[in-house]
Amino acid sequence: MKGRISLFGGKMRSASGNISFMPKSGKKSEFAKFIANRSDIDPNGMYDVIAHGSWKEIEVSSGGRDIRVDSRQAAKLIKKQPGFKKAKAVRLLSCNTGSHPEGFAQHLANALGKPVYAPNMTIHSYSNGVHWISDNGKRGDFVKFVPG
Repeated sequence: MKGRISLFGGKMRSASGNISFMPKSGKKSEFAKFIANRSDIDPNGMYDVIAHGSWKEIEVSSGGRDIRVDSRQAAKLIKKQPGFKKAKAVRLLSCNTGSHPEGFAQHLANALGKPVYAPNMTIHSYSNGVHWISDNGKRGDFVKFVPG
């Protein structure tokens, strides 16, 4: 696909050494703007990846388009980013990416060769960066996925 080829050629926007695959403006950009204000940036050598997601893919904004990518494609993009090699683990700030034991987060951990922490439900953020994971009144959490 033509759009995907251009994605792999360059660097994506990053904030505080981490990567955001979210659009720069519009309704879909609100979460990225809010979560960028989080106080726990780079906790213990984590590399944060901000994107809209599901248990099987994430969405990458490029050239005004939103492109859905699987874990292999996402791994290629993430590996090219400044600071990634030093990271001890990856934290997905991306809804539901950790909701399936054999889904996106597990495949990403395998492709990156590093542990991945991913939310098992929807991740929310206030404008000050305070974030939480929940769905329908139930509290969620980050789930750890190890390469293997």
